[in-house]
Amino acid sequence: MSERPASRSAAAPRSPQGPGPVAAVHRILIVAALLCAVVYAAWEANESRRTGEGAALVRCGVALLAAAGIGVYLRSLRGLAAKLTSRASEKP
Repeated sequence: MSERPASRSAAAPRSPQGPGPVAAVHRILIVAALLCAVVYAAWEANESRRTGEGAALVRCGVALLAAAGIGVYLRSLRGLAAKLTSRASEKP
Protein backbone atom coordinates (compact mmCIF):
# COMPACT_ATOMS: atom_id res chain seq x y z
CA MET A 1 0.00 0.00 0.00
CA SER A 2 1.24 3.45 -0.82
CA GLU A 3 0.98 6.21 1.72
CA ARG A 4 -1.09 9.24 0.88
CA PRO A 5 0.86 12.48 0.75
CA ALA A 6 0.20 14.97 3.50
CA SER A 7 -2.20 17.72 2.63
CA ARG A 8 -0.78 21.09 1.62
CA SER A 9 -2.20 22.85 4.65
CA ALA A 10 -0.60 20.37 7.03
CA ALA A 11 2.77 20.58 5.30
CA ALA A 12 2.82 24.35 4.84
CA PRO A 13 4.69 26.26 7.55
CA ARG A 14 2.68 28.73 9.55
CA SER A 15 3.35 32.40 8.95
CA PRO A 16 4.84 34.13 12.01
CA GLN A 17 3.48 37.47 10.81
CA GLY A 18 -0.18 36.60 11.40
CA PRO A 19 -3.29 35.69 9.50
CA GLY A 20 -2.30 37.21 6.19
CA PRO A 21 -5.13 38.48 4.03
CA VAL A 22 -7.81 36.39 5.77
CA ALA A 23 -8.71 39.11 8.28
CA ALA A 24 -8.91 41.80 5.59
CA VAL A 25 -11.02 39.64 3.28
CA HIS A 26 -13.33 38.79 6.19
CA ARG A 27 -13.84 42.49 6.90
CA ILE A 28 -14.56 43.16 3.21
CA LEU A 29 -17.22 40.44 3.17
CA ILE A 30 -18.80 41.77 6.39
CA VAL A 31 -18.94 45.30 4.93
CA ALA A 32 -20.57 43.86 1.80
CA ALA A 33 -23.18 42.12 3.97
CA LEU A 34 -23.79 45.37 5.85
CA LEU A 35 -24.30 47.30 2.62
CA CYS A 36 -26.65 44.62 1.28
CA ALA A 37 -28.75 44.78 4.45
CA VAL A 38 -28.99 48.58 4.25
CA VAL A 39 -29.90 48.52 0.55
CA TYR A 40 -32.53 45.84 1.19
CA ALA A 41 -33.98 47.91 4.05
CA ALA A 42 -34.20 50.96 1.77
CA TRP A 43 -35.84 48.86 -0.95
CA GLU A 44 -38.45 47.50 1.48
CA ALA A 45 -39.09 51.01 2.85
CA ASN A 46 -39.70 52.22 -0.69
CA GLU A 47 -41.97 49.23 -1.34
CA SER A 48 -43.94 50.03 1.82
CA ARG A 49 -44.28 53.66 0.79
CA ARG A 50 -45.30 52.73 -2.75
CA THR A 51 -47.83 50.00 -1.94
CA GLY A 52 -48.76 50.71 1.66
CA GLU A 53 -48.01 47.08 2.55
CA GLY A 54 -47.36 46.68 6.27
CA ALA A 55 -45.31 43.51 5.82
CA ALA A 56 -42.77 45.45 3.75
CA LEU A 57 -42.32 47.82 6.68
CA VAL A 58 -41.76 44.86 9.00
CA ARG A 59 -39.16 43.43 6.59
CA CYS A 60 -37.50 46.84 6.50
CA GLY A 61 -37.27 46.84 10.29
CA VAL A 62 -35.83 43.34 10.35
CA ALA A 63 -33.25 44.34 7.73
CA LEU A 64 -32.26 47.38 9.80
CA LEU A 65 -31.87 45.18 12.88
CA ALA A 66 -29.70 42.81 10.86
CA ALA A 67 -27.61 45.76 9.62
CA ALA A 68 -27.17 46.98 13.19
CA GLY A 69 -26.05 43.52 14.30
CA ILE A 70 -23.60 43.26 11.42
CA GLY A 71 -22.27 46.73 12.29
CA VAL A 72 -21.69 45.70 15.92
CA TYR A 73 -19.89 42.57 14.73
CA LEU A 74 -17.75 44.63 12.36
CA ARG A 75 -16.70 46.91 15.22
CA SER A 76 -15.75 43.86 17.29
CA LEU A 77 -13.25 42.88 14.57
CA ARG A 78 -11.11 45.98 15.13
CA GLY A 79 -8.40 44.14 17.04
CA LEU A 80 -8.63 40.87 15.10
CA ALA A 81 -5.28 41.19 13.32
CA ALA A 82 -3.52 41.99 16.61
CA LYS A 83 -5.15 38.99 18.28
CA LEU A 84 -4.15 36.62 15.49
CA THR A 85 -0.58 37.88 15.09
CA SER A 86 2.00 36.10 17.19
CA ARG A 87 4.33 38.31 19.14
CA ALA A 88 8.09 37.80 19.28
CA SER A 89 7.99 37.38 23.07
CA GLU A 90 5.47 34.54 22.79
CA LYS A 91 7.61 32.40 20.49
CA PRO A 92 8.78 29.13 22.03
